[in-house]
Amino acid sequence: MLSVVGTPPARLRAFLQSQGLRPQQARQAVHALTTAMWRDGHSWTPALEGLGRQARAAAEATLEAPAPLTVRQVACASDGTRKLLIELADGAVVESVVIPATDGDRTTLCVSSQVGCGRRCTFCETGRLGLLRNLSADEIAGQLLAARGVWEPVRGALPPIRNVVFMGMGEPLDNLDAVAAAAAVMADPIAGGLSWRRITVSTVGVAWKLPEFFAKVRANLAVSLNAPDDARRARWMPVNSRCDLASLKQALQTSLPPGRDVLVEYIVFDGQNDSDADAELLLAWLDGLPVRLNLIVANPGPDPQLRTPTMERVRALHARLLAAGIRAMVRHPHGREIGGACGQLAATVVG
Repeated sequence: MLSVVGTPPARLRAFLQSQGLRPQQARQAVHALTTAMWRDGHSWTPALEGLGRQARAAAEATLEAPAPLTVRQVACASDGTRKLLIELADGAVVESVVIPATDGDRTTLCVSSQVGCGRRCTFCETGRLGLLRNLSADEIAGQLLAARGVWEPVRGALPPIRNVVFMGMGEPLDNLDAVAAAAAVMADPIAGGLSWRRITVSTVGVAWKLPEFFAKVRANLAVSLNAPDDARRARWMPVNSRCDLASLKQALQTSLPPGRDVLVEYIVFDGQNDSDADAELLLAWLDGLPVRLNLIVANPGPDPQLRTPTMERVRALHARLLAAGIRAMVRHPHGREIGGACGQLAATVVG
């Protein structure tokens, strides 16, 4: 049984043909079902009613309704960020975050790929939960549907959701097949309708899965680096004990398709990784890689030693990187007051 929300339309068409529909019937059925759910906002049963008798019979026999997602709470921050607490069919909960840009030119949705996370980065609230389970593809793609249902009635003149980042709860490359399917649905013109250039998948550095990622997913890749040497990175990010910085860099150099670059994310912690010497170490690691760099201002998290830096220190680090020719920008916190900023997602009720 395949879900319309979690299965790319091309695969749905081939599947319905294998169940006896003619190619044109399969195309029409998939187009009708997909547009009814993604564009018109219909649920499964009304979407089925738009099909012909034979196509409906085939769909009812071989396709399944999307996994139910219930938005249990929407917390709104003063900057307009909205954090969605989403309950899944089995009672598990995840969080998605709608982030309108301060300049008003885009709205980004941060989605989760797992319930909890097994990577246990010390600065991340999700890591404290451990890994409870993977999300299915329709549970991942369904977050975009749910978020649009929340955002469209309130956005006013602000842009619709056009960017999706897999930077919520979980390590996406530990659930790669579901992430690949969900991203393909989000990027399909008759489903999510996003551009592949506006979808980014972030990893803590699961380097051994990078070749498979690039073979299956056309989205941008982001790598969470956060430390300029192995000692600190291993202390903060246990994945570094399996794949150190040299191995991660080599994997990127050998796996990146021609013409592609990688977004490197570097959380700046006060007095921990923000010195001039740290900048030199970071520049040495970046050398030879086609990169863009995001400096992320650290948010309060579970490790009291990893504190928010001064903006003076962040700006100095940023200036040093720019002077060295690195395409770098500073990513300021969004939704910190509601626990919706980077590293704060813990699937908890606010208030």
